[in-house]
Amino acid sequence: MPKPSPFTESTLRPSAAREELAGRRFGGGNAWRVALETSDNPEATALVVDRPLLDAAGEEREFFSLAGLNALAEAWSAWYHAQGVRPRDRVVVWLEDTFEDQVHLTALAQIGAIAVLLNGRMVPEFALALIERAAPVGLYTDSAHLELLQGRHERTASLRWTTTRRQIGALTAPALPAEAWYAHQDEDPVVLCHTSGTTGVPKLVVWTHRQSVAGARFRLASHPEPADSVMLSAIAQSHSGAIAFTYYALLAGLPLISVADRSPAGVTKSVAAYRPTTVLAFHQTFAALVESDPDPADFASVADWMNTGDSAHDAHIRELIKLGRRTVEGKEVLGSVFGDALGASELGWAALRRVVTGDSPQSPRYLGKPVALAEVAVLREDGSPAADSEVGLLAVRSESLSPGYWNDSDTYYRGRLGGWKLTGDLAYRTGDDDFFHVDREIDRIRTRDGDGYSVLMEETLLLALPEISDCAVAAGQDGELTVPVAIVRPRRTEVDPQELLARANQALAEQGQPSLALLELASETADIPVGPTEKVLKRQLRERYVDLRGYAATRPSRHVAMSGQ
Repeated sequence: MPKPSPFTESTLRPSAAREELAGRRFGGGNAWRVALETSDNPEATALVVDRPLLDAAGEEREFFSLAGLNALAEAWSAWYHAQGVRPRDRVVVWLEDTFEDQVHLTALAQIGAIAVLLNGRMVPEFALALIERAAPVGLYTDSAHLELLQGRHERTASLRWTTTRRQIGALTAPALPAEAWYAHQDEDPVVLCHTSGTTGVPKLVVWTHRQSVAGARFRLASHPEPADSVMLSAIAQSHSGAIAFTYYALLAGLPLISVADRSPAGVTKSVAAYRPTTVLAFHQTFAALVESDPDPADFASVADWMNTGDSAHDAHIRELIKLGRRTVEGKEVLGSVFGDALGASELGWAALRRVVTGDSPQSPRYLGKPVALAEVAVLREDGSPAADSEVGLLAVRSESLSPGYWNDSDTYYRGRLGGWKLTGDLAYRTGDDDFFHVDREIDRIRTRDGDGYSVLMEETLLLALPEISDCAVAAGQDGELTVPVAIVRPRRTEVDPQELLARANQALAEQGQPSLALLELASETADIPVGPTEKVLKRQLRERYVDLRGYAATRPSRHVAMSGQ
């Protein structure tokens, strides 16, 4: 049964107030304070969390007003200041991903320091590498993550202290001194978030004061929210996407539900309880939700799904938009809308967006058109514009772009071409300024029969094989040959992999893509490996399938099929 809504008092800003706020001078260093100072109802509930946060007194709370959030952030600012944290100092925050990440981001930014937010699911080796790169003065963590480090973080020369929330207890520090509030310039760094790590150790992405809210400003000025709007954010709260939308929600007065349990059961529980109109997540969360066979009654309130990060698969989108209801020309109709936005931590805000409804024609790997905030192009490797329908390097210019990677200028400048930021994606553009995605550049499969595009191949398999709920395609090695390999997650157990392989290759041939050399049935969730930001780790799949003949010999025939068997 739904709980009584905690959002009983209106906090949404009208369009005129939103536009006025979008034109003000502020940034990530003071966005929460500006939201508070300009709010008409700062004591109304602004945030609900599924994992309670400890307030300044050390008491667990699930509901926070805008005033309460700012008071908690200031208490932490005062605590950090009392520990000697000063402008430009870095403090690593590595916790189970909850809204606490963003409280500490704001607390540190307010005194000019820089939070380094690490995803709670990150493997310890990567966390240690980023701690070393950030050279922090402090580490704020929890007992579980501290145990994972096994004391190895203490070798970081810059580190002066390590603590957990339980060790601190109540925040008894005095109010933050007036001189400790930091006056940011536009280019001042406010947070270091990180990339997904799909190609190795994640990179630390710099977000600055003005750049970090460019997306929030854009949406404030361009997207008035319906009066009943409530947003549920099911993105890891250490991630740039969650940070950007929290800025937006607090500034817009949009009630926000922050979900730490991103499993299908966790998302369903929060949606059913608090009845959001918009659900924000990554495509892997949406794919898992589709696979869970959701009850339409639990999602009756949802009008919009919002995907960011990797573009979502059409097969998953079509299932989700059957759920919920929306208003069309003043009338309520069944079915929801899916907003798909290709994004990355470096982009700051999605540069391309498409909207899918039940009436939208099927258009696999369609990314949409550029948003007004960004310029988008497809380039050849020499920096010249690609011709219409020619696959090339996706490139972006935008005021929301990160200015670089912390302590890694080489990687940053290698990702620039002709004044553009390369996203690492392969795409093509049509004459109507429509963009289509085919793959990540690093995941392209160069076969003797031509290039295979793993993401495009995945889309083809999901549309052609209704027996599967998800899949991943990567490069494998059959002797000296590089060949495509797929691992698929079947909806039921009685599936013949050899028959699936034959149908998959027929569908791929129709799309002009090379044939799969091997198809494997996933028997457990970990068979399709994902990183801390829920992106498929195809480098791990490439390592798994480096010797296809040897690999197939170790697997029962009911799990693996190979071409030519």
